[in-house]
Amino acid sequence: MISPMQLIEDFRKLGVLEDDTIIIHSSYNALKGGGQIDGGPVAVIAALKELVKHGTLMFPTLSWESVSSSNPRFITKETVSCVGILPEIMRQSEGVVRSVHPTHSVAIWGKDAQTIADAHIRDFTPVGPNSPFHEVRRRNGKIIMLGCGLESNTSMHGVEELIAPYYVYGENTDYELVLENGETVTQAYLNHGFDGIEQRYERILDLLSPGEFARGKVLNADCTVYSAKAVWEKGINKLREDKLYFVDVTDAKQ
Repeated sequence: MISPMQLIEDFRKLGVLEDDTIIIHSSYNALKGGGQIDGGPVAVIAALKELVKHGTLMFPTLSWESVSSSNPRFITKETVSCVGILPEIMRQSEGVVRSVHPTHSVAIWGKDAQTIADAHIRDFTPVGPNSPFHEVRRRNGKIIMLGCGLESNTSMHGVEELIAPYYVYGENTDYELVLENGETVTQAYLNHGFDGIEQRYERILDLLSPGEFARGKVLNADCTVYSAKAVWEKGINKLREDKLYFVDVTDAKQ
């Protein structure tokens, strides 16, 4: 049986501090490997809160599989995340608030969680300037890829939105949003497109200096910890040079 508290020691070795702002993309299966974690996913979330007990913990609770132009309704308290069990446990955990976005919401706990969550409804794209993804950058926080592929780094969509390569945006959709207090509002969003391309966000590693990321094991999972500031700044600069750097084009529509 694996102790979930071991992950704190593992993360400390990768430079994560107790007052950090972190956003985690995760695979619970990779974290437990062939064993079992004592207390399961609930205990993992508790350990992560302890990890950054004086900081802020975030998990993307993306819902693009169930909320779309054909089903344009997002219920803050109920809409299920489509990116794994840890985000689902996180969004239902004590003290956690969820930002309001139909497809790219974020579950947040800790310092300034409510303030960060409240800002997101002011955006009209998935990873706009008021999103928690941007806030991790502004707070010199860390992006953590825990047992999952580096291509799932949603912050890179925010980098792309700032430069706007041809493939980024798709259709506009009016979404019905049911807020935490039960109020319903309708808001139009510009969705992502990404037709005809393969995301290659692991290429950000080639642009970073050794002090701007760390790699190692957390429990049984391969883990990469990025400086959010470095990812955004170097990603933006690279896209200004080459708008297709982070994708492979599979069906040219330029």
